[in-house]
Amino acid sequence: MQLNTYKQIRQLQQQGKIVLALSQCQLALSQQTDNLGLMGLLGSLYCQQQDYIAARKLLERILSRRTEFDTVLHTDVAGIYILLGEPSNALQHLDAALTLDSANLLAIVRRGLVCLQTGYYRQALEDFTVGLQQLPQEQHLGIHINLARCYLNTGKTDRALYHINTAYALGGGKREAWLCVAVDCHIALHNIEAAELALQNSLADGVNELLAVKINALILAAQNRHDEAELLLRTCLQQYPEHLELLTQLASIAMIKGRYGAALAYLQRAIVIDGANPELWIELAWLGRLCLSDEKVREAAETALALTCNTVGQSRADALVIMAQVEADAEQYHLAENFYQQALQELPNYVPASVGLGYLWLQWGRVDAAIALFEAVAACDPLAGYSALSHTKHFPNDPRLLEKIAQVANLPSIQGPVVSSLFFDLAAAWEQRQDFARAFHFAREANSAIRQQSTYDPQPHRDYCVRLTQLFDRTFFAERKAYGNTACLPVFIVGMPRSGTTLVEQLLGGHPDIFVAGEIGLLSTTIQKLNAWEQHLCSGISYPECLLDLTAEQAQQCGEQVLTECRQYHPTVRYIVDKLPHNFENIGLIRLLFPQAKIIHVQRELRDIAVSTYFTHFQAQHAGMGYAYDLRDIAMQLMDYQQLMQHWDDALADPILTLAYEEVVDNTEAAARKMLSYLALEWAASILDHQHRTRAVKTASIWQVRQAVYQSSKQKWRRYADFLEPLEEVLNTPIPEFSIPKTELKPGLLPPGLFFSGMDLLHAKQYAQAAATFERILAQYPSHAAAKHMLGLSLFKLGNLTSARLLLEASVKQHAGHANWYQNLAMLYQQLGRFDDANDAMNKAKQLQLRVGEPSWNESVLPANTDLPHLKTGLIE
Repeated sequence: MQLNTYKQIRQLQQQGKIVLALSQCQLALSQQTDNLGLMGLLGSLYCQQQDYIAARKLLERILSRRTEFDTVLHTDVAGIYILLGEPSNALQHLDAALTLDSANLLAIVRRGLVCLQTGYYRQALEDFTVGLQQLPQEQHLGIHINLARCYLNTGKTDRALYHINTAYALGGGKREAWLCVAVDCHIALHNIEAAELALQNSLADGVNELLAVKINALILAAQNRHDEAELLLRTCLQQYPEHLELLTQLASIAMIKGRYGAALAYLQRAIVIDGANPELWIELAWLGRLCLSDEKVREAAETALALTCNTVGQSRADALVIMAQVEADAEQYHLAENFYQQALQELPNYVPASVGLGYLWLQWGRVDAAIALFEAVAACDPLAGYSALSHTKHFPNDPRLLEKIAQVANLPSIQGPVVSSLFFDLAAAWEQRQDFARAFHFAREANSAIRQQSTYDPQPHRDYCVRLTQLFDRTFFAERKAYGNTACLPVFIVGMPRSGTTLVEQLLGGHPDIFVAGEIGLLSTTIQKLNAWEQHLCSGISYPECLLDLTAEQAQQCGEQVLTECRQYHPTVRYIVDKLPHNFENIGLIRLLFPQAKIIHVQRELRDIAVSTYFTHFQAQHAGMGYAYDLRDIAMQLMDYQQLMQHWDDALADPILTLAYEEVVDNTEAAARKMLSYLALEWAASILDHQHRTRAVKTASIWQVRQAVYQSSKQKWRRYADFLEPLEEVLNTPIPEFSIPKTELKPGLLPPGLFFSGMDLLHAKQYAQAAATFERILAQYPSHAAAKHMLGLSLFKLGNLTSARLLLEASVKQHAGHANWYQNLAMLYQQLGRFDDANDAMNKAKQLQLRVGEPSWNESVLPANTDLPHLKTGLIE
C-alpha cells in the first residue's frame, strides 16, 4: 500500500500535476509520519512549488536519519538538492544511490542533470542516453531537451537541433523548457527566422507571455539589436513593474551598452522589491565595481554574505566569491584567498571560485600553482579553464579543441552574436601557434563585437588634449612659480597602455627606497574634486581651465592631500610610484602641484602599442579604454599622445625622463641605472629580479611581469603588417588644424586666483573693489556664472538694485541648481517690493535644499566630500 501510494504520487509528479501530487503526499505523510520515502518525495514537490523553506526543514528531518537511507531516498534527496541549486550535495547522494544500485535509472538521469549544471557534459550525455534507451517514451521529452542542452554547450548544434525537433514532435508538457533551448539552438545556428518561428508557435500553444517577451529580447540582442530589446523589455515592465527577471535582464543590457547608471537603477529597483534576495546583492556588487565607491561595493557584498549565512550551495559560494573579489580589490589578498577557499569548501571544484583563486595566485607570482589550478578547471570545464590558461600563455595543443572553442564563441547570447572574450583567447592561442592570419581574424572579430556596443568618439579626446596644450603653456607655469609643493615623494610612470609601463614599475619596485603602489590614480581624484568644486561654485568652467581660478595656497592644499594619500601606501619610503599610463594627460597638473616631481615616460614603437592593444581584452571597455577596439581609434589616440608629449617637452622647464621600451628589454640593467640616476638613488641588484616578487600585479600585463625580460614583443607589428592598413592610414596622415573654439579664459590675461580675490573683498565688505574685480573677470570670461552672481551681490550692497537684479536673474538662469543663489535673489526681490517673486525664489531655494541636502543657509555650501579649500558662497546676511 505504501509503495503503491508512493508510485501514484511520483506518477502525478512526472505528469506535471504538482499541486495534486503535493496535496496527496502531504495527506499520505500525515498518516505515515515516519515514512522517509514520502518525506523525500514531498521535499522535491515543495521545491517545484518554490517553497524552499519548507523543503529545507523537511531535508533536515530526513538527513537526521541518514543511516536508514536506501537507493530511492538518496535519489530523492539528490532531487531536492538539484532544485535547491546545490549540485555538489546532489552528486554525493547520487553516487551513494548508484553504489547501492548501479542500474537505478532515476539516479542515472539525475546525475546527468547535475553534470549538465556543472559542465561535465560528456558524463551528462552518457547518463541521458541511458535514460533515453531504458525509460518509457512518456519520459523522453525532458531527456531530449537536456540532451539538446548538452550538445549545444559542446558546440554540436546539429545534434542539438535533432533532439529539439524530436522533443517538439513528442508534444506534451515542458513547452517553456523546450522553447528556451530551441531558441538557443536556432540562434547558435544563426537561424534567426527559425528562432522567431519557434517563439510564435509556442505563443500559439499558450506559453507564458512574460517568458516570450524575455526570449524575444534575447533574439533581438543576439542580432546586436539591443536598443529594440531594451524597448521591448521596458514596455513589458510598465505592465509588470515588479517583475525581477525583467529588471535584471534590463540591467544586463544596460551593462553591455556601458550604461552603468541605468543598470544600477534597475538593480536597485529589484532590491527594493526583494531585498532578501542574495543574488541581487551579488549582481549589485559586481556592477558596483565599475561605478560605485569601494564602500558601497563592500556593503553589497557583505549583505549578500549575511543573507546566505544560513544556506549552502551556489548562492553561498557566489557570495563568498564576490567577497573575495572585494578583498582582492582592497589588496587584502590573504582575506581574499580565505574567501575563495571557503567557496571551494562549499562547492568543491566550483569554477568561479577556482578561477578567481587562480588569478589571485597569478597576481602574487605563484604562476605554477595558478596554472595547475586552471588545468584542473579545464578538465571539467574546458572553456573556462583554457580561457584562464590563456592568460598564462598556456593553450590547447589540439587544434580541434580550438575549433570547438571557436564554435562556442560564435554562440549568440544576450551579449550579441559572439562571445568576444573567447575570441581574444583564440587570437592569443593562434598567435602562439604562429598562424598570424587566423590570430588576427579572431582579434578583429572580438574587437568588432565590442565596438558595435561602444559609443566611443575620438574627437572629444582630441579636443581635450588641445585644451590642455592651450592652458599649460610656458606663460602658465611662469606666472605660477610660487605654486606647488617641493616634495618629491610621488613618482609618476606615464605612457600609452601596452607600452611597457608595468615592466618599468616592476623594475623600480625592486629598490628598497621605492614602493610601487600600482595604478592608484592620485591625479584623477584631484581632478574629480576640482570639477566638483567648480560645479558647486557654478563658475561654468571645468578642468583644466578651472586651474586658472586656483590660488597658490589652494594649490598647496591640493598637493598636501595627494601626499597624505601617498603616505597611506607606505609611511617611510623615499618614493611612492603611481603607474597610471594615461597620466601623460595630467603632466601639467603634476608639475603645478609638484614642480620637482619625477616623471618617467615609457615610449614604444607605435605600431607595436597598437597591435598589443588590439589583442588585449580590457575591463574598461566603456571608459578610459574605449578607443582600444578599432585600429583607427587606436591610431588617433596614439597621435594625440604623441602631440601631447611633444607639448610637455616644449612647455616644461624640468625634464621628464623618457625611456624606450626597446631600450629596456635590450639592456635592462642600463635602463634601470638610468632611472636610478634620475631619482638620485644608489644601485640595488634586486631591481633586476622583478619576476620573483610577491606583490600583486593587477594590470593586463599580469603574466609578462612574472617572466624574465624577453624581446619577442619587439617589432611584433610586422607579423600583422598585411592587416594594419587602417592604422597606417591614420598614423601617416598629418593631423589637421584643430577647429574647436578657443576657451574664453586664457592664462596670462587674468591674474591667478582673481575670482577668490574678489570673494575676499566681498566678504570684507569692500563692495566697490569686489565689483571691479568681478567686472574684470566677466570682461574676459562672460560665461563665468559665479562672477556674474557675485557682481550682482556687490552691486546690491552698493544700492544699484536694478543692475543687481539683472545679474542675479541671469546667473540663476544659467545655473538653476544653487539654493543660496535663489535665496539671495529672494532678498533682492523683497528690497524691490516684489513679494510674490520673493516667495517663489525662496520656495525654489527650499526645494533645492531638500533635493540635494545642502547645509543650513548660514553655512558654506561647499560639499564636505570635495576636501578642497574652504569657500564662502556669497550668501547675503
